Amino acid sequence: MTNKDDIVEKIKRLFALGDAKKNNADAEAKAAMLKAQELMAKYNISIEECEEQEEPEYAHEMCEHKWDYAYRIPLASVLAKNFKCVTYNRGKQIVFMGHPSDAKICRTTFEYAYQFILKRGNQIYNKRYTMGYPTKGVFNSYANGFIIGLKEAFDVQCTALAIITPPDVVSHFEEISKDWRKKQSKSIDVNNYEAYEEGRKDGKSFMDKDKLPR
Repeated sequence: MTNKDDIVEKIKRLFALGDAKKNNADAEAKAAMLKAQELMAKYNISIEECEEQEEPEYAHEMCEHKWDYAYRIPLASVLAKNFKCVTYNRGKQIVFMGHPSDAKICRTTFEYAYQFILKRGNQIYNKRYTMGYPTKGVFNSYANGFIIGLKEAFDVQCTALAIITPPDVVSHFEEISKDWRKKQSKSIDVNNYEAYEEGRKDGKSFMDKDKLPR
């Protein structure tokens, strides 16, 4: 009885022999590919079974800021989901883990969003202060509204584009973090409706092309 694994290995060798980049003998390369196709058809073997499966790579992209603002963690959670990553924090570091390109884009977007909230939140705070209006909770209300608006926009996008965090990323993170001590995220108070709505509007439009860094 023919062992399927042996046939798969033979097909892999034929593929290597049929690689024009490695084999300059055209006739030999062509014959190898024809034989590989014959074996695949005879034993009902798919191309996926014969391709070399590379081990997935993972990157941990880190962001560190001077102040541990409460909005960083919920902001990171919203962005990680949309960019197919998972996120965790280590001290003042926010870390995005995923496939290298995803993690890098997620970190870049997070840094931009973090600075955007910081700048706009302070502008709104300072404007109210200058006008003599109450300022308690203004910054936090803006930050929370921004995150809610961003999540609403992303939820629509994730559904439309069927964006999910790859299962291998999730399982890899679960494996490396199983012994970690979990840190509770800080809550963000909302007591200024006007600032909250301003943030929500900015958050919903944040991913517009004209607002992203070039």
